[in-house]
Amino acid sequence: MAKKIVVLCGSPRKKGNTNTMVKWFAEAAREAGAKVKIIDVAHLKYKVNGCIACMGCKKWDKYQCVIEDEATPILASLPRYDVIVFATPVYFFGPTAQLKLILDRMYSLFKYDEKTGEFVHHLGGKTFALIATSGGPRESCLNPLEKTFSEIARLTGLELKCLVEPFSSFDTNEFKKKKDVKKKAAAFGKKLAR
Repeated sequence: MAKKIVVLCGSPRKKGNTNTMVKWFAEAAREAGAKVKIIDVAHLKYKVNGCIACMGCKKWDKYQCVIEDEATPILASLPRYDVIVFATPVYFFGPTAQLKLILDRMYSLFKYDEKTGEFVHHLGGKTFALIATSGGPRESCLNPLEKTFSEIARLTGLELKCLVEPFSSFDTNEFKKKKDVKKKAAAFGKKLAR
């Protein structure tokens, strides 16, 4: 059965470096037999800015956000995918604000079991992945970003797989000429499609 992959792309630049890497990744994953859906979360219409800690999601048995906007069905659909990919450029040592909006709303997919002291969710058996670009070095830009996403994966009981590219050119046309990066993105897409 073909793997189902969703990419939550948080780059506000539709033709930027991150979206270029996502395109290369998705093409290769599809060639390897996966079904890939790319969601441009940077341009969704939200009712609120991220999670507002209303705790409505904890007051019912559904694992979804109670706020009705364009993010709600996306969040509810995440357990149906085999691979959940977060894609973002590094903006001031973290993910873009646009990706953070939906990332914070993922809190609605977790419930705390007071008896066991553990979080309960429906994301078991999934693969989490990160695709990220940065204008700076890995140590100060991408490592802190990876740490954030690996903590989310740890909370979920999953491993995080990463494709990160430091010192990405600010000139997107220059970036698109990087055959080595395209090759890495394609290999990552094929790997996650298996």
